[in-house]
Amino acid sequence: MAWDVFLSYCRSDTTPAEALAAELRARGLRVFQDEVGVHRFDSVSRTIMAELGRSRLLLAYYSHAYPTRRACQQELITAFLAGQREGDPLRRVLVVNPERGTAHIEPIELRDARFWSPSAELRHLTEAVTRKVDELPTTINAVVHGRAPLWLPAPGHRPPPRFVGRTAELWRLHSALHPQSATLTEGGGEPVAVVHGVGGIGTTSLVAEYARQFGATFPGGVFWLSAADPWTEQLTAIAEALGAKGNGHAADRVALALDAERAPSLWVVDGVPAGLDLDHVRRLLSPHPTAASVLTSTDASYAELGTGVEVPELPAAQAIRLVLNQVEAPGDRESAHKLVDAVGGHTGALLDLAGSARSAGLDSVRRRLFSRDWPVLEATAKRLLAEVDAAGDAGLDVLRAVTAFAPEPMPLPVLDGLGPVGLAVDRLSRQSVVRLVDGGALEVPAVVAHVIRHSDPDPARHERISTAALAARRERDDFAADERERAAAFRVQVELAHRVPVRPLGGGGLREAISSLHSIFAFTREQLRECGPDSSQRFGEVAERLMEEVLRPFLSEWHPALRRYEDRTQFDDTAWDPTAELRHALDALREPLLAVIRDLSRISGNPHGTRYL
Repeated sequence: MAWDVFLSYCRSDTTPAEALAAELRARGLRVFQDEVGVHRFDSVSRTIMAELGRSRLLLAYYSHAYPTRRACQQELITAFLAGQREGDPLRRVLVVNPERGTAHIEPIELRDARFWSPSAELRHLTEAVTRKVDELPTTINAVVHGRAPLWLPAPGHRPPPRFVGRTAELWRLHSALHPQSATLTEGGGEPVAVVHGVGGIGTTSLVAEYARQFGATFPGGVFWLSAADPWTEQLTAIAEALGAKGNGHAADRVALALDAERAPSLWVVDGVPAGLDLDHVRRLLSPHPTAASVLTSTDASYAELGTGVEVPELPAAQAIRLVLNQVEAPGDRESAHKLVDAVGGHTGALLDLAGSARSAGLDSVRRRLFSRDWPVLEATAKRLLAEVDAAGDAGLDVLRAVTAFAPEPMPLPVLDGLGPVGLAVDRLSRQSVVRLVDGGALEVPAVVAHVIRHSDPDPARHERISTAALAARRERDDFAADERERAAAFRVQVELAHRVPVRPLGGGGLREAISSLHSIFAFTREQLRECGPDSSQRFGEVAERLMEEVLRPFLSEWHPALRRYEDRTQFDDTAWDPTAELRHALDALREPLLAVIRDLSRISGNPHGTRYL
């Protein structure tokens, strides 16, 4: 059946949404309301989207939680674009805003439009919805899709075939390119967006996906230029394609052609290098005001020219889906999860790993990720290291120090021992390689920490800087670990670093590996006893976790299993052989043991063993 109103809301707003739906139905409106919990899941149900298509109007209950739900945002985009194709992006959308402010509302057109508050009389809202529905004789499905915009120079830059997430960033980009849509509430401004983030994070893909989804906004075309290619040649190609005559400067010819057309268009300059003078960057913008400009770069300082749109790491759920979409192995979610734990939501790194996994398998790639002999992230490492070259040796030293603390932030005073590194920190911050958090600490994305640990061009200096950083941490930490505790932590740290599960397993004997872990359990218990009751609790917490959460569950399962197998083989050649599964379990034990080594190194102040991380 056809619906008058599609009520879009997130699950946490069910109670007010149900009250609103009841009032609308009381006025005789046919209201579709998701009552089966689709919004609890990450993907958008095809059934729900089909019902949206059979509706005339989308009514969004736009709470603070609404923009964080992918399903809600996909519904909003669908209705918004349908109205846009009819000439008014607000034609198919009404908003109820239960919050005090409007900063959470995207896109900018909705923020500037009149919206309704639950504090107002519900009668006025239902009357407005009824009037709006009466103006819409057709459903959203009946809206004719506009033709795709012309891309120049041809062929157009294609978005990834399976673009994942980034809904909030797509809306922010759209708002940045349409400041004139909210001149009363937002003050207007230049239609210039600078899409920035750490190298390989997906700025180019985001802009290409935006041009694909929002192409109807730019009937004058999409002009896609690369900052790395000859500039004049690209401008000349566009001018000729637009039919611009004459022998003048290519930029002037393009401007005259756009002026004759007078249709909104999109001007994209991809891959603008970091560190350029702003006047130089300004000359890359659109030569005519009818074309909104987008720059992609690692340099956030270019946002002074317009509005910055930062592209962060993907949330874990979306990052896992990105990997599984590439390798088409939905049953291997655990391995994908571990890859995401290791490199974070860095799109480029995840795509590199997924590419290797298509031939080797996700589990194999996960094991090789920590091996220097099999650089599965070589392309990502080269790209990131090339980008930090501009920060010089001081920049690498900063990254070495911050990485020693990762994933926890590093207090800024730790940098005091590295000499004059202020300019390097500023440069790295502009490129999103390091981030200032809590006003007094630096952190790095997980992928940067991984690259510095495993692909540092100077491993010896890396070791020295890491040692100094950890020593500085020991001096500045809030807790006071006494010498006995530091010594005990270091002794357990050394023992762990040389055990079979921490190093590559190879063909070592399984009985020896089990015995080795048994001895670690006894050794850790002895060190805890020697620390005594008066020492800090920090080592005790780590030791307890090592024994009770890591070693005991493993040993209680596999020690008797291996013993039973060894006993049975004396009488039965067909006895179940657990060795393959045991090798796999030992391999899985590596990561929790490395995490313990990292925590112990922070107590001892010595990085021994952390190079395996």
